[in-house]
Amino acid sequence: MTSLKWSELTTKDFTRLEKDQMLVILPIGSMEQHGPHLPVSTDAIGVNAVVDILNEKKLDVEYLVLPTLWCSKSNEHLEFPGTIFLRRETFSRVVEDIAASIARAGFKKLVVLNWHGGNVDLLSCLARDIRQQFDLLTFIIDCYRIISYKPAWAQPHHYNIHAGRDETSAVLALRPDLVKPLGEWGVGSDFGHGKMADSFKGKKHVIPEGGSVSMGWVTVDLTDDGVVGDPSGANREEGRASLEHVVVRICEILPEIASFSF
Repeated sequence: MTSLKWSELTTKDFTRLEKDQMLVILPIGSMEQHGPHLPVSTDAIGVNAVVDILNEKKLDVEYLVLPTLWCSKSNEHLEFPGTIFLRRETFSRVVEDIAASIARAGFKKLVVLNWHGGNVDLLSCLARDIRQQFDLLTFIIDCYRIISYKPAWAQPHHYNIHAGRDETSAVLALRPDLVKPLGEWGVGSDFGHGKMADSFKGKKHVIPEGGSVSMGWVTVDLTDDGVVGDPSGANREEGRASLEHVVVRICEILPEIASFSF
């Protein structure tokens, strides 16, 4: 396995790479509120840790890792201080410009490691556009969805899509010094206190994520403290297990991506 960092190579180094086979990995996080207890860099911390753990694995795939894109489409959190976001148009152009440079350098495959849920739909559209415009096969791996859809310990019938048990456990495993105490009453409304809390009660199909119907929502529609889920049971052991689970899944995915040719 060859694992390299784009930022550490010289321009001459790029001429020696086997670009047809090498994957280029773009990690994407965000800079957005994660409730009163987690840092605004939570998504970047998570995706960077995934890359670090991945680099320790013995994987028969050659890949080149770009610096993490720390700011992305997080405007749903704009009411909460500390959030920095790129508009849809800006984020799209940044990703497209990065993809154009990768293709111009002679690479054929781009793998996006995304941690922020607000990027998912836009990245799916961009993947097709990038394929058309730059002849660059683009694959999206959504790290946090792998965690969310795994859980042996997650509470059934509860939403845990932002700053809840999974993300809190991950940050406890990685940067416990940045996790604030939950306080006497805890945090996490689980749709109990958002503007649309009453509207979501009892719904089977019209829900923010995972239902039959997609809808546009902003964070304050779901919660008043920035948390959608219940972080109270979070612990570092679950965080380590979740991160390892993501990496194991990625280790299964990357060889499949590497096998694509056109």
